[in-house]
Amino acid sequence: NRRSVSAAAQALRAFFRYAETRGWGAAGFAKGIQAPKIYQYEDLPEGPTEKEVRQLLHSVEGTGHAALRTRAILMLFAVYGLRSGEVSRLLLSDFDWRQEVFVVKHSKRGGSQRYPLQHEVGDAILRYLKEARPRCACRNLFVTLHPPYRSVGTSTLWLVTSSRIKAAGLRFRHTGPHSLRHACATRLLLQGVSFKEIGDVLGHRGLESVGIYAKVDLNALRVVANVDLGGLL
Repeated sequence: NRRSVSAAAQALRAFFRYAETRGWGAAGFAKGIQAPKIYQYEDLPEGPTEKEVRQLLHSVEGTGHAALRTRAILMLFAVYGLRSGEVSRLLLSDFDWRQEVFVVKHSKRGGSQRYPLQHEVGDAILRYLKEARPRCACRNLFVTLHPPYRSVGTSTLWLVTSSRIKAAGLRFRHTGPHSLRHACATRLLLQGVSFKEIGDVLGHRGLESVGIYAKVDLNALRVVANVDLGGLL
């Protein structure tokens, strides 16, 4: 594909530049190696539809410790579009159950942000805390299922999400937590939420990263493209 060709071309250019310094070949050879242009936001974000997200959440059945932990994790990814590191760093003290809010320490933008606690997410987390989370000294919200108890890392969160997506029979290219982040952003866009508000929810520094989701709302883009210029052309 284009990305593989681009990576190979970069490697070849580096080699021939080095060869030129060693006197192994003619000068300027590296400049003749052309690669396809890769743009940062050229791809459509890939992720499950809202229906598939619901299917995924409903597929996590059972009252075992692993199932209760998995359901709470997936709901945080799907409803709030959190990053793996943000979920991994959640502490028990980050949740204010009286005010029904919780605090997220953002991975890229930095700083902390308060989120309203959606009732189904709150119920899933409370059930995990009461029935599944072991009593231990670790103050992270999500901990390992077996001792020595420690916080659940980002690699484990990726495996948990990917395995549940595959077990639910869903098929798309990316099966990690970021696919649920894309699904969250797309859902908000289709509900009419502004780019600024989506960026605030997802914890983006600027609107550039959110702009990619404009490609998803094809119906809105068609309306923009269907402007009647009154015979101007």
